[in-house]
Amino acid sequence: KKWRVYRSSSDGGEKVGWIEKKLISLMDTFDVYMEGKGGFGVTGLFKPTPAYRVEGDFLDRNFAFRNEEGKIVARANMDGWIQVDMMNHYQVRVAEGMDAMLVLACVCCIDEEFDEEHQKRREESQ
Repeated sequence: KKWRVYRSSSDGGEKVGWIEKKLISLMDTFDVYMEGKGGFGVTGLFKPTPAYRVEGDFLDRNFAFRNEEGKIVARANMDGWIQVDMMNHYQVRVAEGMDAMLVLACVCCIDEEFDEEHQKRREESQ
């Protein structure tokens, strides 16, 4: 599944990039791609190199954003004792120079991805 990330403004919106869950990986991983950063398409062999990789413990919602050099540029973790899929509270830390709005948008996409997976599992078990 791919989530598109837009930056809105008073004169419209601009597509900044997209985030997608890696299908082949030992553990859950998301790749963040930036619009206009190479590649000939958004799928297959011609996809550009991810600008950021998001890895961590998604079950506990504790993950980090790494840039192309592998340096951690943002961290997000669920904060609070009681969490429900409809209302989650995160603590997000962003390194200087990193696009905070991009990180927040990606955290929302990741949270929604896992909320949808939880909902699907609940429906299948009923």
